[in-house]
Amino acid sequence: MDLKKINSDIRLYSNLLIEKSLDVWNIKTKVGLFFFSMGISILATYLLSPDVFTKAQQYTMFILIFSICLWVTEAIPPFAVGIMITGFLIYTMGNIEGSTIDPKTISNTWSDSVIWIFLGGFFLSEGMRKTNLDISLFRGTISIFGSRPKYVLLGIMLVTSCLSLIISNTATSAMILAAVMPFLKKEGKDSPMSQAILISIPASATFAGMGSLISSPPNLIVVDTLKSAGIDVSFFDWLILGMPIAVVLLLLFWFILKQKYTSKIDKIDLNFLDEQPKLSSKIRLQRLFVVIILIITVIFWMMGTKLNIPTAATSGIPIMFLPMLGIITAEDIRKLPWDTLMLVAGGLSLGIAIKELLAPYYSQILGNIQFNEYLIMIIFAIITVIFSNIMSSTATATIVINIAAVVLPPEQILPVGLVIGLSSSCGLFLPVSTPPNAIVYSTGMLKQSDFYLAGFFGAIVGTIAIITWVLFLQYFTPYFGMVLGQ
Repeated sequence: MDLKKINSDIRLYSNLLIEKSLDVWNIKTKVGLFFFSMGISILATYLLSPDVFTKAQQYTMFILIFSICLWVTEAIPPFAVGIMITGFLIYTMGNIEGSTIDPKTISNTWSDSVIWIFLGGFFLSEGMRKTNLDISLFRGTISIFGSRPKYVLLGIMLVTSCLSLIISNTATSAMILAAVMPFLKKEGKDSPMSQAILISIPASATFAGMGSLISSPPNLIVVDTLKSAGIDVSFFDWLILGMPIAVVLLLLFWFILKQKYTSKIDKIDLNFLDEQPKLSSKIRLQRLFVVIILIITVIFWMMGTKLNIPTAATSGIPIMFLPMLGIITAEDIRKLPWDTLMLVAGGLSLGIAIKELLAPYYSQILGNIQFNEYLIMIIFAIITVIFSNIMSSTATATIVINIAAVVLPPEQILPVGLVIGLSSSCGLFLPVSTPPNAIVYSTGMLKQSDFYLAGFFGAIVGTIAIITWVLFLQYFTPYFGMVLGQ
């Protein structure tokens, strides 16, 4: 009898049994959390709904609370919550009394301008990936910064930030990580330089997202809500409002990382930058097309207001021409992050229901209350940062900006909305706080505690800097008046 084989089989089957048991336990836990969230939401709706509420208002209150519970507990994936919101509202708003929302209005969120802007960014990102343009831009730019660790780190952070302005911060983090992996594997996970680079990538991508409507879904959610309040913020407007604070936070965080990780390292080997794949003539031609389309799209995004071209319409340029030129195929399109669009569409649907059915009641009650604008900014910033750390920042922005639109007077919506949008990019405390964090954590080279530095920096320094910046814009510059058309 082969005892070694028997022992090996026993270990194998034991591991399989443990794995299956954990799977069953996780499923049971998530099912339990789902129904627990439902029970809490029904009870909270019953206790919080005034007697004057119609069925439509009660159902809106329920789906708001239920969505928050599901996003916090992660009983089901965030994008599934978005689908649930849309389906729930389409069904209920067409079949209960007191509804003032046409179900078609809810379903139209799937073709909202926000969706098209993001889709355009996804197509650009995929086009850059298919032609290796993203990697080449990274390698070409980072080589400028020499071999001193602190400047290499700064170069990686700047390249990550710049790319995050034109493609999603999730795609940027994945691309930069792939580019530096040869170096990280050579250095090892215990190397201070490896840790500095890994921590800097999600922080740079997320902070830079403050300056662009394409990079971060919360920015577009906030802009869409502001638009419904009669405040039109263009791509270029948000760039001016968000970019300076993003630059300040990036430089401050680079200084902290430099002091903590790279101050004692004299020089590093950058041979990994020389490992470039050979490109065929076809790929080179496609890369040229992607560069042209990218430049044209960004120019129209920035100049669209002056040319009377909506930002969403500009997104049609990469969506139309990249497949037409054979750069993006049907298979590539199937791999795009559609779950993000599902989450955003669900958030937009929830926003419509809150604005139409809950806002009038609470606005009437709170209309005569005077809110201290400094205290309000601090409260909304803290709430946004806390919930962005434990649930989707898109879901957080959806809920918080719609609450702000309900309770605040019109003159405070723009500054508070800007605080909410920018603060959504400060949630970096946990590996699951943002997709870029999760991407870096998946390498197995960082512990959960390694994210605390960026988390505390975003929560404390980021919040203070954002509120200071918004107050400066409001009282010492004419920019808010220009946005408001005053």
